[in-house]
Amino acid sequence: MIVCSVSAGVAVISEIGNRRRNNRKDIDKVGFMPWSFVTAMALLVFGISVALGTGLISTE
Repeated sequence: MIVCSVSAGVAVISEIGNRRRNNRKDIDKVGFMPWSFVTAMALLVFGISVALGTGLISTE
């Protein structure tokens, strides 16, 4: 469940970064961080770790 909480934190931070990028005042100042990809991967890890932690997916 540690992986679950870390990936949830990363997803929240990346969504905040994505929101800040979308609402920037100077449209010409583009960033280099792919926030959408980071959010998607964090949510994928979150979902898999929740499924493994609750026993919905078995590793046996």
